[in-house]
Amino acid sequence: MEITGEERILLYMLNFGSLDDVYECDSGVTQKGISVNTRIQRKHISRYLDKLMENGLLEENVRHVTGGKQKMKCYSLTPQGLTKARELEERIGKIIVKVQMGQDVKDMRIADIDGATSVHLRFSDIVCQALENGDVLCMEVLENMEEQNRRMMDEKTMKTEVYRQALAVAWRSGILTSSEKHLIDALKTHLGVSDEDHRALENVILDSVPDISTTQADIYDEIMNLLDGQPTEREEMILEMLRERVERPKPKN
Repeated sequence: MEITGEERILLYMLNFGSLDDVYECDSGVTQKGISVNTRIQRKHISRYLDKLMENGLLEENVRHVTGGKQKMKCYSLTPQGLTKARELEERIGKIIVKVQMGQDVKDMRIADIDGATSVHLRFSDIVCQALENGDVLCMEVLENMEEQNRRMMDEKTMKTEVYRQALAVAWRSGILTSSEKHLIDALKTHLGVSDEDHRALENVILDSVPDISTTQADIYDEIMNLLDGQPTEREEMILEMLRERVERPKPKN
């Protein structure tokens, strides 16, 4: 079975409806949710989503997300995308694969696998499992895929929260030093935080920190008032560093 990354996403998005008039979205329609449930690495997901939108198969909306602290980009199929996804589902559903059920191995059409169990299996999950384990599908593994996906989402959410807290501490003074930036970048890579999530988190944090020009300028003025006479060379150096920080603007996104 051959299927592209874009086709994986189309099949997965069949599990969700339109975002019209939706205030709060399921986390499964965010970039993170789509990445986890389609088994596409997060660093590649944006490219696939952009291509689908360029072809008029997917649309993007900014919405509140269940359990989230800020609005995020959410995705849904366009009418054209819905037609394309259903055609893809019908074509792939006819493919015959081997399925292990207990001690037996049976040949089954992909479209018939869901009906062979008491647990509802999403078509897109069956396809993902078939792509990853092409020889024989294990029914027991399929029946636990939804729970596995939920655990993966919870783990990614926890990592994002850890990163948010670290970012908040780094920006607490209103200034991100070079050493703090180095540590944040390293943590971002280690936890697998996407550029989009980083920007969204940083925007919220920057809105809550005191204005640099106010707090640091006040400190600068107080230091100048405390100095008696001509500053020493060392004091001049410290003042120059502080002045540069006072004049440094907040990053623009």
